[in-house]
Amino acid sequence: MKINNVSIALKWQGFTLVEMAIVLLVFGLVIGGLMGPLQTQLESLDRKATVKEIALIKEALIGFALINGRIPCPDTGTDGMEDMSSGNCSHAEGTVPWVTLGVGRLDGWKRPFTYRVDTRFADTADGSGCADDDVAGVSFEMCSTGDISVLDSKNGGAVASGVPAVIVSHGKNWAQTAGNDEGENQNSDEEFVDKTYASGGGNNYDDIVDWVNMNNLIANMVVAGKLP
Repeated sequence: MKINNVSIALKWQGFTLVEMAIVLLVFGLVIGGLMGPLQTQLESLDRKATVKEIALIKEALIGFALINGRIPCPDTGTDGMEDMSSGNCSHAEGTVPWVTLGVGRLDGWKRPFTYRVDTRFADTADGSGCADDDVAGVSFEMCSTGDISVLDSKNGGAVASGVPAVIVSHGKNWAQTAGNDEGENQNSDEEFVDKTYASGGGNNYDDIVDWVNMNNLIANMVVAGKLP
């Protein structure tokens, strides 16, 4: 009886090891197959959260302009406050002044937004130097245009021009390749790239770029009686 029990136990143990190996193999294949779609879904959620946060930032920028007659300067430190010196922006580019605006600091990947302005729209001087009469307490005029351009690719066609302010999330990969489209969003000049999301290969692009529309800004200022 003991011999039979030992024999049965050995057989059962051997079968269990094989079964476990098969289960682990199948489990690995299943997990491997699920990881791709799961990562894609998670990135999609991060992108949606980032787009929503940028929309809130844009609303806050317009609200700030209605109250203060100008858009805020970038934050060039880590305190979330706009940085100014003698009524002028310390720098044209930095991060979103999230404390000044009362908005979120980070995008869906827990990184700060890049924020660039045409400083003529953010200083405390009246008007931006175009032909219209300056309005007291307003940093720009009906005829003002920004110096920022948004392109469909590096050295490509214009998506938007005359932009006074732009907000950028550099996406999940935070690429810093100087010569590509994403690199154009990190080289601290007045040109940015906004194009369709693409994953993999040399055409990879996951930045999210948005901007303050000049016509929308002026229209809101007119409705509020800030501009004639």
